[in-house]
Amino acid sequence: MRLQVTDPHRLRAVHVGGYWRGPNDMVRQMMLGLRAAGAEVLEYRTDDHPEALDTEGRPYDRGTTGPVWLRWEHLREPVERFAPHLIICNAGGLSFRPDVARALRRRVCLLGIALSDPDVFEPATRHFAANFDLFLTNAPACVVPYEALGARAGVLPIATNEAFFHPVPPSRELACEVLVLGRAHPDRLEPVRELARNFDTHVYGEGWEEHGIAGRGLIYGDDVLAALASAKATVLFFRTGGGHALVKVGLFDFAAAGALVITNRFAEVEPYLTYGREIVGFDSTADLLRQVRYYLDHPEEAEEIRRAGRARVLAEHTWPAVWPRILDQLKRLGERRGVWPRLRERLGEAFR
Repeated sequence: MRLQVTDPHRLRAVHVGGYWRGPNDMVRQMMLGLRAAGAEVLEYRTDDHPEALDTEGRPYDRGTTGPVWLRWEHLREPVERFAPHLIICNAGGLSFRPDVARALRRRVCLLGIALSDPDVFEPATRHFAANFDLFLTNAPACVVPYEALGARAGVLPIATNEAFFHPVPPSRELACEVLVLGRAHPDRLEPVRELARNFDTHVYGEGWEEHGIAGRGLIYGDDVLAALASAKATVLFFRTGGGHALVKVGLFDFAAAGALVITNRFAEVEPYLTYGREIVGFDSTADLLRQVRYYLDHPEEAEEIRRAGRARVLAEHTWPAVWPRILDQLKRLGERRGVWPRLRERLGEAFR
């Protein structure tokens, strides 16, 4: 399913977001996926427009400790010139203030997205989720709390952008047995120490050195693809900094790039990918070490899982495929509430 791409029926969307992880940032990949789905997208990158962000005197931390209000006076000219059907505030604690949001919703649809729930629910997103026609969260457990606050909430399907995450030739300099990408969260310290003790392990991300684990710094863009291609196995941990278990976008990004992904067993992953067939699961540090050893010793089986994982992701879990489903939630929301004719008028003919 694709969006209408024939003018004047092509969906026009303003996408507001920041890319703190560089070109491979999830927010950027979602924006590119919306374009690939057929929408005409005006990219408003908040990294380039700090003047448009109001943190009420707090240091700017991308919505970690509070809302980041968008100053309409800075967005008015480009938005009104573009004349969108839809404005998307994608993560980073972003929202228009309630009075501005109400005025905008008389003319366009507003879609809000949270990518760091449940960690940011209490300090940030609960304060503005109700400002949107639809608010999507990465954490299923947050849907009911959002609805209790008067928001129209749903679960964000997780996906990848296959135009960016794809296999590349391996690099001799980046070759290793095990690759770990991510911050040094408490639940990761013991298993990463054991991985480093038992295997040739490359660790990228923030905070590892202060725990006595040798890190290789930060890695972005095409270097991430090269690192994934050069490792025999990539380990992904499922907990957030706040200790919450979630379906991580890295499952899809890394699998799309052709990696053998080894991750915690978690029931919520199973509708997306099958353990033992498309990804590898583990239940403890000892089990993680066993799984790594097994697939290092059985490269043919590892290759089968790599191929199957990539094929499943490309078939079902890409942003160009997911965006029409997200937009269909707006359609169904409008139908349930008896306002679909108005929403359809605001969204043009994108759902014909």
